[in-house]
Amino acid sequence: MKRKFENWKLTIMILTGVAGYGQSSQEREPGSFIVSGTKKGEVSDNYAYLFYNNTQDSVKIFNNRFEFRGTVKDTAVAQVYIMSAANAPQFYIENSTIELEIIIDEAVKDGNTIKKMRIDAIEGSRSFELAQEYKTFYQSNSGKKDFSKLLHAELKTFLRNHRSHPFSGAILAELSLVNPILTKAELNELYALLDLTKQTPQDLTLFKKGIDRMGIYAVGKPFLEFELPDQNGKIIRFRDFKGKIVLIDFWASWCGPCRKKNPELLALKQQYTSGNFEIIGISRDKNKKQWGDAIVKDKLEWVNLLDDDQKIGDALGIEHIPYNFLVDENGIIIGINLSTVEVQQLLSVAK
Repeated sequence: MKRKFENWKLTIMILTGVAGYGQSSQEREPGSFIVSGTKKGEVSDNYAYLFYNNTQDSVKIFNNRFEFRGTVKDTAVAQVYIMSAANAPQFYIENSTIELEIIIDEAVKDGNTIKKMRIDAIEGSRSFELAQEYKTFYQSNSGKKDFSKLLHAELKTFLRNHRSHPFSGAILAELSLVNPILTKAELNELYALLDLTKQTPQDLTLFKKGIDRMGIYAVGKPFLEFELPDQNGKIIRFRDFKGKIVLIDFWASWCGPCRKKNPELLALKQQYTSGNFEIIGISRDKNKKQWGDAIVKDKLEWVNLLDDDQKIGDALGIEHIPYNFLVDENGIIIGINLSTVEVQQLLSVAK
């Protein structure tokens, strides 16, 4: 069954740790694709769905396996989905034989148990290989002092060679909005290399949003003045932290990567407990009890505030969590979306 599928919101494709997976040996017509998948996890769904280019296709699941066949003119962002899941993981679809391994886990969000899907392995996709090449470069060089220069040079070559691939637009959207390593001028230079007709509207919109934000909440700019309630309902104002170096960490109790990072933040806070370093946790939880329980369970011994309507996060243009800003004693941003190691490096310089 195929039909047009409108208004499906695609999110930016961030590199994940999926591994290679054994490719199927099924025959494929030239100029077409086969997307086969194996699902692991307890669900009652009988059908799997595939979304690409505003088209929805569905097939029956037999013995935890499914298979889609079709054609695409150009490489496109696709999503695989089952009705009982709360999300639809992304990959790139092209005219090749692609094998996916889908893992279905349970997660708790806003006090409710939900099913979440993830692509745990993929094989037969040139786009996946392209993403892995970029990921390998990034991980191999990100610790170097001149990484931003290396990244800029690498991307100039990468984008010239792959200017029509939608992954190129996804990279720039991420670097603009989520991981602002490069300058506004460098990003605009790279953006000019893209074939914009082949990029997703979502990535182009996210890129522009990030570029616009760079002029407001960028490194070297004052951080947003805000006031929010803590878990006891007391209103806390950012201006009260003037004179301290502050890491503002955006998170939520239902966010797995956020909770996984909390022990690192605890160790960081303990390392600098005698200095003028503080952490402010800002949660977008809507379930206050779940938020409070997570604070206790994770032993978050710093100021914890609630931004349940996401007004602060939206004002800062935050699209995903965890996300953070490091702000100096004068309220000036000195780092954005930093790893714990990067925070330590900046704190060592500030001593």
